Amino acid sequence: MMRKTLLLLSPLLLFSKPVKVDEILTDTNKFKLETSISYANINKKANVISPITYQTAGGDFVNVPSFLGVSATNQDYINYGLNLKYGITKDLELFTGLNMFTSDTHISDSSFSTQSEKGFNNLNLGVTYQVKKEDDSPSFLVGGSVDLLERVTFSNDHKENQSFKSYSFFATSYYTVDPIVFLLKANYRLNFKKEYSDKSIESGNIFVLSPNIYFAVNPYTSINWGIKYQFKSKDKIDGSVVANSGSSVGYTFGVSYEINSKTTFNFNTEKLDTNDYSSNNINLSLAYKF
Repeated sequence: MMRKTLLLLSPLLLFSKPVKVDEILTDTNKFKLETSISYANINKKANVISPITYQTAGGDFVNVPSFLGVSATNQDYINYGLNLKYGITKDLELFTGLNMFTSDTHISDSSFSTQSEKGFNNLNLGVTYQVKKEDDSPSFLVGGSVDLLERVTFSNDHKENQSFKSYSFFATSYYTVDPIVFLLKANYRLNFKKEYSDKSIESGNIFVLSPNIYFAVNPYTSINWGIKYQFKSKDKIDGSVVANSGSSVGYTFGVSYEINSKTTFNFNTEKLDTNDYSSNNINLSLAYKF
């Protein structure tokens, strides 16, 4: 039956690999390891000094280093993600994710300089729970995660690791009409104030709503496309507003290929323009079940 072989996106992550309908969550007492690499070309608009929160191929929210006080920047940002999932029960999954990065920022000011960085970004822990399976009505899954540790850039010369200051909540629903799957995803990123000495950063909270359509080309290959709506509240640095709240709309396209019963490869690309910056993203991931 087509429903048993149709590939679709994992509900946990906005950019995760597609999986079979009856294998969305990791099997009980089994593991799933996902490695991912995300490239983003980010252009920051003139005179904007607000921090950037970027969503990786693994669906994690990470803070992109932002050099303050410059007129305009063009940034090449690469995130390396490692996610491990464990099936506690048939409806409950535990996951953890580690993110590292490299970044080259080309600054257009009087000096036309370039600044490079690399290192740790964040470590998170979360759960996914399937409230309802798909039958004659859509499925429904919910979950959440917390950043156990995250790197925060307070100034160009000072970075600090902080804990339990950022949380993510998500919900997903999908419904199959052979050979198409309609999927709706919602994410909410909650950021608390991060402080060091007399400095503080308050990144705006983010709400993302993404409707997607998945089409099974064959039992092993699927393509998907969708729209990503994002709303972000105000950013503050040292108590002062540096970026107003605003909405944006992005477009996504992806291809997934099941190499074998245990391994799946996924490719996604996205274009997003916000009131603070514009970005073009390429996301690659490989998932292995054991």
